[in-house]
Amino acid sequence: MGNRAVPEDEPPPIPLAEVGRYPHLADARERGLVVAAMELPHWVVREGREYALRVEEASRERVVAALAEFESDERARPALRELEPLKIPKFALMTLLLVMAACYRVQTGLAREFIGRGVADDTAIRHGEWWRTFTALTLHGNTEHLVSNLSLAVFVFAFVLWRFGVGCGLLGIVLGGALGNGLNVLAHLSRPHLSLGSSTALFAGLGLLAGAEIFARLAHRGPQSGWRIIVPIGAGFAFLAIYGGGGAKADGTTILDAGNVDVLAHLFGLFAGALLGAGFFAAGWKGGASARRQIASGVGAVLLLVVSWACAAGR
Repeated sequence: MGNRAVPEDEPPPIPLAEVGRYPHLADARERGLVVAAMELPHWVVREGREYALRVEEASRERVVAALAEFESDERARPALRELEPLKIPKFALMTLLLVMAACYRVQTGLAREFIGRGVADDTAIRHGEWWRTFTALTLHGNTEHLVSNLSLAVFVFAFVLWRFGVGCGLLGIVLGGALGNGLNVLAHLSRPHLSLGSSTALFAGLGLLAGAEIFARLAHRGPQSGWRIIVPIGAGFAFLAIYGGGGAKADGTTILDAGNVDVLAHLFGLFAGALLGAGFFAAGWKGGASARRQIASGVGAVLLLVVSWACAAGR
């Protein structure tokens, strides 16, 4: 038994029947495995540019039926989706990182009172100062805070800009961060709370990726598994635990505000980003969208931040 290649001029001394002819040796050998699984001998014989699969004459009908079933299963199998090439817009990535650093440099030269107008003060936001949800994304507490966020931004910006395009990706990050800050206000109704930093927007970026992947998997036609949905959600929470968590107390309960780490803001940013990511993908606001849409989205993101700071300066 097994896969035996027999020269044409040396046929085996038993009657053989041809059950298939294939242009590639790999195809013939793959069908030969079907025969081998039936514990029957088979031969692959090269004839010109083709390869013939032969079996003993007495086994012909059984093998033909098994190969027909195999071919039917192959045709019914969903076609594999081609992997999207990873093309990170390096210039846009470096520009965004430099803008983050430049914003902090400008911040260090401004009066403390003016900077205070941009902090996400939950009480002020509840009284109508909505712009703080945006302006807080551009502020950092110190150099260490900035460097920490830049280290995460390298990863987040790279993949969000690749997945959504520069304009749509930037708009999603800004909107997700602001929405995360807005949701965070609802979690601190019982006590005053201040926050600042781009980390909420960065976790919104992670949420964008998770939400887009969830939508893409749900929209994919073919057999579905619960793991196809759980994996991207778990990945988002894994990043939250590694980079945005505050740890746990001695009794095992979660720390929601650990020093300078606002865990709830990170969690809400992740949640807001996931919703936007699914919505953006459903609406076609993703990589491959028209240049006009990308430009309009990018300009919209910048205007949101500029208008927000204009409102803060006018107070």
